[in-house]
Amino acid sequence: MSVEEKPHVNDNPKGDNQDQPNTNILDDARSRALSEALHSSFKIIRIFMVILVLAFIGSGITKVNENEQALLLRFGVYKEPPLKPGLNFAWPYPIDEIVKIEVEEQRTIESDVGWITAEGEDPQDSFSFAPDYDGYALTGDGNTVHIKASMTYSLPDTAIDDYEFKFKGVSDFIRSALDNAVYHAAASHSALDAITLPDKIKEAISYRVKEVIKANELDITVSTVTIEALVPVGVKPAYDAFSAADAAKVKRIRDAEGEAKSSIAIAEGQAKVVLSRGITEANRLLTSVEAEAKSFNNQLPFFESNPKLFRHRLVTDTMQRVLTNAVDVFYLSGRQPRIWLNRTPAKKKLTEGEFPR
Repeated sequence: MSVEEKPHVNDNPKGDNQDQPNTNILDDARSRALSEALHSSFKIIRIFMVILVLAFIGSGITKVNENEQALLLRFGVYKEPPLKPGLNFAWPYPIDEIVKIEVEEQRTIESDVGWITAEGEDPQDSFSFAPDYDGYALTGDGNTVHIKASMTYSLPDTAIDDYEFKFKGVSDFIRSALDNAVYHAAASHSALDAITLPDKIKEAISYRVKEVIKANELDITVSTVTIEALVPVGVKPAYDAFSAADAAKVKRIRDAEGEAKSSIAIAEGQAKVVLSRGITEANRLLTSVEAEAKSFNNQLPFFESNPKLFRHRLVTDTMQRVLTNAVDVFYLSGRQPRIWLNRTPAKKKLTEGEFPR
């Protein structure tokens, strides 16, 4: 008889759930730790988000200085009026944008159409002149020169918004006007003027730019204009020779003018001396004649009262003057001749050691 094996039956049917309380406790601890970690993370995230929001909002606060003009753009559209100096609030970019412009800013623009080559380089040291490659300007005497001009200008604070936004091509317009002025000034002067008289070319360029600005009714102030001019290297020897000859001519002209001025000054000095002497002599003669006339007028009544006596006195005075130094005098008066001997015996010259007797 075989013994049938029976399966082992657990006497405690609840034995499988003996570890379940411990597992639940462990799961609860994990959940609480995860919840606390998430809660802390959410706090940090909220604080960080608040800081980001405050920084985002605070980024729209801008300080405008007294020498600046600030313009507010909202979605790229200009909002009037301009912002006042001090702290100003605007929504952060890309909603709002504050553009600050210096009111007293001096802007510089350069014209190099008559200078740089087609590759944007400075004038080349080449004897071959290529009009389609080299930058140049034609002068009034049919020559060519390289000219580079620079100009500083400023915009008024009342019109900066118009020029910056309603007339965005102001820089291009000024550059175009300066290019035109360079060509116009070069064509109105000779190549020698462009090199030796740069101030004259600068004045012509400045005048031309101002005329263009005035014709277009623009409120732009031109401050200074500077230029740099060179002659093409191919004609530089001839230009140097011409410059030397012109300098020699100028020197000779100046020397001649100096000598002429010196001669004129000497002649004028001599003429003044002669004129002064003539005036002095004329005054002396006039004084003498006036004195004689006065004396004659004073003696006239005496002459009229007794002309014979007056004539006799005049004859006597005259004879005294005439016979003052005479040695022998023979005087005839009337019908009886009279001899007046007024000779003083000559004194004998004494020799050395001799005494007079």
